[in-house]
Amino acid sequence: MKECIKIKTLLSRYLDKETAEAETILVESHLNSCPLCKKELLELSRIKELVSGKERINLPENYLINRLREKIARKRQEPAEKRPSLIDLGNLSRRLIPIPVATFVLSILFLFSISTGQKASETTLEDNLLSGNPVSTEAALEVILGVED
Repeated sequence: MKECIKIKTLLSRYLDKETAEAETILVESHLNSCPLCKKELLELSRIKELVSGKERINLPENYLINRLREKIARKRQEPAEKRPSLIDLGNLSRRLIPIPVATFVLSILFLFSISTGQKASETTLEDNLLSGNPVSTEAALEVILGVED
């Protein structure tokens, strides 16, 4: 497996006949025993044939720079309302921003309701116990189980 990794790094150079003699011997001996690397070499050679069969087109000097300048100029001429802004991200903002906001609000409401309910129940039981008033088992269970009147 380690040898396959090394051979795969040499395949492109081997195909272009740019490997040293020792590397060429190493690649050829490995290809005779490894069908996966041999398949990879065949795929690389097909790609090379496809690419070399295509006619190379020479672009004018500064072609890409000029296209970029034209695109920037067109963007500057667009009305401001058509340009996307950080505030208006389209469907993405309308769909994704409310989810965390709603989750946060509901979490806060849930935590507030739990903490308020527990404090009231604990305070009632605590007050009854500290005041010396008798607390029935039923009342204690209601407080423990959270049953409200």
